[in-house]
Amino acid sequence: MPSPGFFRTRKRSAVTVGIAATIAVAAMPLFGDESSDPAGPQVDTVVLQLAESADSPQGLAARWRVLQRDPGDAEAAGRYAGLALRHYALSGDARYLGYAEGALAHWQDDANPPLPVWLLRGRILQTQHRFVEAGTDLDRLLATHRHSVEAMLLAADAWRRAGDIDRARSRCAGLALAGFAEPASHCAADILMSLGKAGEAHALLSPLHTGSSQAPQELKQWMLTVAADAAAAAGRDPRARALYERALAIPDASIAMYASYADLLLADGRPDEAIAALARAPDQDADALLLRRAFAAKQLGGTDFEVLCERLRAGFDEARQLGTAALHLREQALFELWIDDDPDAALAYAEQNWTLQKGWEDAALFIKVARAAGRPEAAGAVHDWRQRF
Repeated sequence: MPSPGFFRTRKRSAVTVGIAATIAVAAMPLFGDESSDPAGPQVDTVVLQLAESADSPQGLAARWRVLQRDPGDAEAAGRYAGLALRHYALSGDARYLGYAEGALAHWQDDANPPLPVWLLRGRILQTQHRFVEAGTDLDRLLATHRHSVEAMLLAADAWRRAGDIDRARSRCAGLALAGFAEPASHCAADILMSLGKAGEAHALLSPLHTGSSQAPQELKQWMLTVAADAAAAAGRDPRARALYERALAIPDASIAMYASYADLLLADGRPDEAIAALARAPDQDADALLLRRAFAAKQLGGTDFEVLCERLRAGFDEARQLGTAALHLREQALFELWIDDDPDAALAYAEQNWTLQKGWEDAALFIKVARAAGRPEAAGAVHDWRQRF
């Protein structure tokens, strides 16, 4: 989904351009209806001048030095945390997630922090798979900043993954009422996919991607990815491939986008194309991408298969030591299924993952490995949950 600094509401109707390539201060999540919240923060378009590129790890370090001069500076904290989260999305390195959380420590227990900090705090909770906490915190934000579009989108995603579909639907409806019809439709499509209605999701989104869009690049990228996911889940593989390619052609595609595209190609029996697609990722060594590279190498009989497997095992061990293993349960389940040919172990990980998050990917994984283990009834929890909605 779009990263911080994406939407800004102006009288509930306009979406403005979000993240600049130079990482301006506008990359912070600065929104709010100015007519109803005149004291709210305003967009500052001054670029922070640093000796190093802000996109590099050195640039992140420079921003940390700026923040240390005044840890209570919400603007500096937002710049740093937003960039750290961007690095996490591009690399999957959980240390960046910790850096972002540390930057916002000053406001950890603040019941009414500055809006940019509040949005980033919700995003961090969500990224840590603390979905109920994220949804609750974002709902409190919306009680004060009722027209914050990014908060609606984040809250919808948090509640959907927490399994509270009614609340997720309510947040999607809020987007529509605020005048953001296209993001609202994609928000609704994510819910439909979680409920196993990929065909309906694909039908909803197909008319929205037949031509060019005037949406900002990052919003366009997110919407294309949701549409591609829906097409893939509905079995419309050629359409899904075209949508993924359009999404990946936009700069700063996340590792999750590359992983989803590789999954489609691998499922289609195109391991060579999967390897070629993954080679375009800015960081091919993220665990999620290493896993797809390893599976492709296994299918092709690649000489680097064993090396990739050892690197993956080392990465899983490191995550356990860092206490971030829960962030890798999907990959661990797929590793057991694809690499170690142990569907029973894969099922154990998939079931753990399902208890933590209920996205459409998690449901599909649980059902898939249960069938592979010869125990399709083990995924009955997915069907029971879907029947509630």
